[in-house]
Amino acid sequence: MNEGGLISVITHSPKKRLVLLLAAVGAALLLLGALAGGKKNDAPAGESGGNEELAEYAATLEGRIKSLCEKVDGVSDVSVLLTLDSGVERVYAENGAGAGKSYVVISSGGEERVVLVREICSSVRGIAVVCRGGEKISVQKTVSELLSCALGVPISKISVAGTGK
Repeated sequence: MNEGGLISVITHSPKKRLVLLLAAVGAALLLLGALAGGKKNDAPAGESGGNEELAEYAATLEGRIKSLCEKVDGVSDVSVLLTLDSGVERVYAENGAGAGKSYVVISSGGEERVVLVREICSSVRGIAVVCRGGEKISVQKTVSELLSCALGVPISKISVAGTGK
């Protein structure tokens, strides 16, 4: 395009002027969205500790699994590794619908709190158990079925092995 061509398009063609105006508005909206971070439903202020909470949850479950496995006949010296799908999901009470949603806040004693409706713990993805006696097929079957029933994990996601000692 020659020099001054853009100016002549803007001043002489109303349709092209409208297209350029809409393109400029669209670019501005994209820029504002990028600067705002693009997050729709941020957690209420004061939420933290996601990784620490997840690690604590996993450690608690591993301890309970270890304790349960040690009660099985022929099993001792148990080690457990557990994998989880994701962190804890919190569902908060909301007012409104669509883009105008806001959290329900309760004030008491000068302190404001967001109303927590439900807390969903992470689901177990897989379990690995290493123990004395784990090389026996009967122990593997018993421990796998026990953990499957107790935690709702498919048997195909549970592995039991012996210590080799």
